[in-house]
Amino acid sequence: MNPAEYEIMYRVEDAHWWYIGLRNMILDFLTAYAPNRSPLILDAGCGTGAVLKALGDRLRTAGIDFSVEAIRFCRIRGLVRTAAASVVALPFPNESFDVVISCDVLCNRSIRDKGAALCEMGRVLKPGGVFFLNLPAYQWMLSSDDSAVQQDRRFTRRELRRLLCAASLKPVRMTHWNSLLLPPIILIRMWRKIMRRSTSDLDGGSGVLANLLFGCALAAERGLIRAVSAMPFGLSIFAVARKEGLLHETLAS
Repeated sequence: MNPAEYEIMYRVEDAHWWYIGLRNMILDFLTAYAPNRSPLILDAGCGTGAVLKALGDRLRTAGIDFSVEAIRFCRIRGLVRTAAASVVALPFPNESFDVVISCDVLCNRSIRDKGAALCEMGRVLKPGGVFFLNLPAYQWMLSSDDSAVQQDRRFTRRELRRLLCAASLKPVRMTHWNSLLLPPIILIRMWRKIMRRSTSDLDGGSGVLANLLFGCALAAERGLIRAVSAMPFGLSIFAVARKEGLLHETLAS
């Protein structure tokens, strides 16, 4: 990611509707799928640390990010259990964590072998542990925002399922989200392409009213996801997978 994007991210993500929606999705699924009440959690690609901050002091957390600049902002937040490292070479022993979270990391152009990165994140996950993965959907939706944060890949559910299974991570739930807002966002991104805007979607914020309306739409959508299990389309895909092993077999018995 361009260094300037981390400053923008740090400045807006606490109040931006998309980031709030993503954090709430993670908290919902953590409550539903975490293997115990005090899991050891790794945020692999933690950015400036808003997800780690949202998890709170009651949970045991650690975070890594490839960017030293991102970790600098984590430290400003008071997140000391963070370090600069790559998801393709995590500095942890095998089976160290109960939960691994990866949000919009595999889509980065610096990760050429997406499957190898998934295997590495699976390596540090305990048997029976849970993997949360969020990625952008639909390759045809690539935009200036993707370029600004150095993303070169968007995914389908079928592709994610194949990648997870190849990494010995069994998908247990997969849903699109940011579904209700997909039509207006398509129009906005088409306009940006026509106008040849090269800045991030976050640059300049989304306005107080838009932030409130979009946030309410995502809150309503979370209720739909709880009711119907999965949304069939949306701007992003959220997957829950489990590393199969003895712990999972014990919990299921």
